[in-house]
Amino acid sequence: MLSKNQTNDFFQKGLAAHQKGDWVLAESYYKKIIQIDPKHSDALHLMGVISSGQGHNKKAVEYIKKAIQISPNRIYFNSLGVIYLRQGHIKDALLNLNKALEYDNAYAEAYNNLGQAQLTIGDVFDAMTNFQKVLALNSNVPQLVSNYLMCLNYVPIVSARDMYCAHFKYNTLFKSCKTFKNRIQETCNKKFLRIGYVSSDFCQNSIAYFIEPVLKNHNLHAFDIYCYSDVNQPDAITQRLKNYASEWVDTVQMTNDQMAEKIFYDRVDILVDLSGHFSGNRLPVFAQQPAKVQITYLGYPNTTGLSTIQYRLTDDISDPESHDPFYSEQLIRMPEGFLCYLPQEKSPEVSRLPAEKNDYVTLGSFNNLAKVNEMVISVWSEILCNLPEVKLLLKARPLSSDETQEYIINKFVAHGVHPDQIKCMGFLDSIESHLEIYHQVDLALDPFPYNGTTTTCDALWMGVPVITRCGEYHAGRVGASILSHIGLNDFIANSTENYIAKTIHVCRNISLLKNVRKNLRHMFQSSPLMDAKRFTQKIEQTYLQLWKQQGIRSQ
Repeated sequence: MLSKNQTNDFFQKGLAAHQKGDWVLAESYYKKIIQIDPKHSDALHLMGVISSGQGHNKKAVEYIKKAIQISPNRIYFNSLGVIYLRQGHIKDALLNLNKALEYDNAYAEAYNNLGQAQLTIGDVFDAMTNFQKVLALNSNVPQLVSNYLMCLNYVPIVSARDMYCAHFKYNTLFKSCKTFKNRIQETCNKKFLRIGYVSSDFCQNSIAYFIEPVLKNHNLHAFDIYCYSDVNQPDAITQRLKNYASEWVDTVQMTNDQMAEKIFYDRVDILVDLSGHFSGNRLPVFAQQPAKVQITYLGYPNTTGLSTIQYRLTDDISDPESHDPFYSEQLIRMPEGFLCYLPQEKSPEVSRLPAEKNDYVTLGSFNNLAKVNEMVISVWSEILCNLPEVKLLLKARPLSSDETQEYIINKFVAHGVHPDQIKCMGFLDSIESHLEIYHQVDLALDPFPYNGTTTTCDALWMGVPVITRCGEYHAGRVGASILSHIGLNDFIANSTENYIAKTIHVCRNISLLKNVRKNLRHMFQSSPLMDAKRFTQKIEQTYLQLWKQQGIRSQ
């Protein structure tokens, strides 16, 4: 029988291993403790946390519920809420996160997770309020600030100027940050430029659709390609991307300081951020400026606010010249669009128009529910009320839950939509199966103010045209950029009223839908958005030009 001191010693050793990321060793200590003392609530709780991190969420819930039965407290309820959030059980997540706040109404982490849960189901205003509460309690943690900034992109009422001002404040977190700026000696006249890409999404993620064609087509006779991967759970796509890099660096266990040192000593010339303010970002590394030229690209639809990132890659539709004042970076506009799409290798064929056999049109949105805010639901409801024979298919991970389905359907019902007009579908673990669901969709609806990107490209690839509303800033203009570069300008609306009118018109024009569906994949394949070699050459030319400009400025 272990003494209390021995149990405490085991727990401290397990905790130390846990904090270092050695889950196997930590788990072994926690299990020993639980075998001796089945009511050791902290060990049960942390076993749950590890189980969830390993993807064993059912087991994780069992462990943490046992801990709560023994000693309920804010931390346990918060952890349980996070696990339910990962599972898509949003109602249970909200319940437990609110319980955590009942124990401590100044618990910043619970407010942060509550905001994440609310954002997941499109309650963007509630989410914004809770992220603001987080910053009122703790405004010095970069990731917490990033979560708030990320949320703002989904909120319909935030102006471009207010968005910029909020992002610009992020830079103040790093006023006293050490930088490598004065230690960088090389300028231009290099035989090889070393490009570093930083991402936590080198895996089965939407970013992979757009960065893989670039990595695959880089000219390794002129560039060294370094990938700094912050992927917690590598998968088959991770392994595939590794083959395209000159060097692959796993940064999961590195602190920001360690990672910045690594990049500097790797002598990276141009460092490219692919995450912006999304979860898992490494912007604090960019704040130290370990590379002479730093760029943000692809992953985030807004400015980083960092003074140490000099450039942002975009295009003139997503960001016309009037947008320049709202970015801390200089906007570099790529000709023919800033995206290059690589479809799933084993994509299903385009099906015939489902309306032909259904005798009704099916609208679709496979975007995450954070983009399906109250304004979007109001507009889509007006369309459905004007077309009572039309149905809307929503597909998103949280919709695997019956409770979440009911919650979302009731939002439409409140606007007068008949519940039979809404069909919901949850997560499918096969990409091929996911794409096959487009065989049920005649016309896709793009949300706003945050458009789809991967979802839009997937729909177009599967022969489904997309109606988009061109908005005020980048997040709401990507749809217009994609459609214009494919040749679907008639599907771009310039106002909410125009968006509704266009959708109604297209739904009533079956011959138009049939014709577009027949030709759309070929139109996409023939567009600049799928010419990977040409696009990558333009990226490389841009890198060379920016490097040369930076060298001239340093002289």
